[in-house]
Amino acid sequence: MKINCDVVNDLLPLYADDVLSEASEKLVEEHIQECESCRSTLKNMKEAIRLPVNQEVRIEETKSLKGLKRIVSNWKKLTVIIALLSFVAIMVLSVMYLNTKTLEVPYDGSNVTIEKHDDGYYLHYHGKGEILYSANGDLQSGEWTIEFSQTLWGKYINPLYDDKDTIYWFFEIGKITKLTTMDGTVIWEGSEEDIKAHEQWIIDHQDQIEH
Repeated sequence: MKINCDVVNDLLPLYADDVLSEASEKLVEEHIQECESCRSTLKNMKEAIRLPVNQEVRIEETKSLKGLKRIVSNWKKLTVIIALLSFVAIMVLSVMYLNTKTLEVPYDGSNVTIEKHDDGYYLHYHGKGEILYSANGDLQSGEWTIEFSQTLWGKYINPLYDDKDTIYWFFEIGKITKLTTMDGTVIWEGSEEDIKAHEQWIIDHQDQIEH
C-alpha cells in the first residue's frame, strides 16, 4: 500500500519521535526509501538546529549561575541573621517593657507588714512577686507615708523563680513612729518604746533634722 507525500509529512514528526505503530512505521519507511523529498524532510527533522557551543559563553553562563546561587545563599543567610536580630530586639524590648511598666499595689491590710528587729524596722511584702516603694516623711514627728508599685517583671516573672515573701530593710531604730499609705490608712504605728527611741534619735540627729 502506497501513501502520498502529504500523508507521510504528517506522520514524519511521529516517526522521528518513534511513536508510530509498527504498521504505520513500515509504510513511512517504504515511502522514504523511494521519495527523496520526504527523506530529506526527515533528515532535517532529525538534525535539529543547534547553536554552536561557545566556550566563553558557557563559562559566562556558569559564572552567572554560580553568582545566582551565591546571591540566593547569601540572601538565606541574611534572612536568618535578620530573623535572629529581630528576635533578640523583641526580647530586649520585652524585658525593658516588663521592667519599666509599673502598676500600683494597693495595701489590703495584710499584704504589707512592718517588723522590728535589733538593727531596724523591716518591711515584708506577702503578695505575689516583688514590689517597689516610695516613702516620704517628717523627721521631727517620725510619721511617714508610703506607696507601693510593682513592675510587670516583678509581678509575673519573678514569682517563677522566687515565690518567697520579699523582705526590705526600711528604717533604723527610732527614725519612724508611724507609717501610713497615701490615703491615710495606717500600716504600722510605734509603741511607747518606739516613741522614746524616736526622741533619742532626734537628739542624736539634730543637725540632720535642721538641714
